[in-house]
Amino acid sequence: MIVISFLDGTDITITEETVLNGFRNFSHDPKKEFYIKKVFSNSINGSETKEASRLSTDDKKVGIMGFVLSVDCFSIGEESNTLYRSSAVKSVENSNFSFG
Repeated sequence: MIVISFLDGTDITITEETVLNGFRNFSHDPKKEFYIKKVFSNSINGSETKEASRLSTDDKKVGIMGFVLSVDCFSIGEESNTLYRSSAVKSVENSNFSFG
């Protein structure tokens, strides 16, 4: 499991089945920059499409970090109404990490 922590102290736990949706600015034209479009929707294990997920890496944390850095905002789940700004992410960590 991966934990995404935000600057306000809240966090979200991501599992291999969690669907992540990524959004980017619709245009680089300043007159249209208030629109966003969905550019990604899948889980780490790729269960949402027939192709392998772009989030799937040997280290799941690296896949999630790359995802967060490649989008302007994201949502969790297929029917989520909450968008999280990528700039509000404080850290991405493995939740099952141990030193022993």
